[in-house]
Amino acid sequence: MINLTDSAGARSRLFQLIALGFAHPVPEFHQILSDGSYINALKSNAVDAAACGTALPYAQYSFADFEADYIHLFQMGRGGKPIIALTAGDHKEINKELGRPEFLLQYTAWYKHFGLKIDENEGGNELPDHLVCQLEFMSWLSHLEDTAEDNGALQHGYQSAQRDFLQRHLQPFLELLVTELQRAADRPRSNPVHLALAALALEVTDTLLQQFDAVLDTSNQTTTSGDPDQIAAVNLWG
Repeated sequence: MINLTDSAGARSRLFQLIALGFAHPVPEFHQILSDGSYINALKSNAVDAAACGTALPYAQYSFADFEADYIHLFQMGRGGKPIIALTAGDHKEINKELGRPEFLLQYTAWYKHFGLKIDENEGGNELPDHLVCQLEFMSWLSHLEDTAEDNGALQHGYQSAQRDFLQRHLQPFLELLVTELQRAADRPRSNPVHLALAALALEVTDTLLQQFDAVLDTSNQTTTSGDPDQIAAVNLWG
């Protein structure tokens, strides 16, 4: 079993790398994907963070084609709309009842609580429920856990927050995306890199949830017999 605190740094790097893979492509990313350095970094951190890994294909296209594939699939491939939306609220399976503003508030509340806000500058136009934002948030929570040093209460709280966010938001979204990417695999301009990356992300989240459950359930059994004020301090939600 991986020690959660010891692997928090690798977990943070891994989520940041996966987020990079789902951001709008830039030539620098295409280069490290083509030369294998991105894939090697993914594999290394996936093993260190979650003891798992999925084979990823190298980019076999020019940057122009790679970017065109991304735009076709995730931005304007069908009547000016994405074939597969990277924003959770655009999937009725996830957003079943809430209006768009109310749905987005679920995410902005998480980010605000942990000291983050959406970048509103030019080029930073992802909505709060965008996959990249969710992955970067998980990277941030893991970073906070990693830098909490020997503060067990803080580490426990950050681990609990990661488990909650995975369960409520990221894992269900990744399950849906993997299914939709599999359906789209035979369509023109459906790049296999994104399906493999989504499958890796889902494998990682499934594994991490098992690890969080094992560690946090054991921790809760230990702390429930302690001082009530100390127990309350573990809960970051106040």
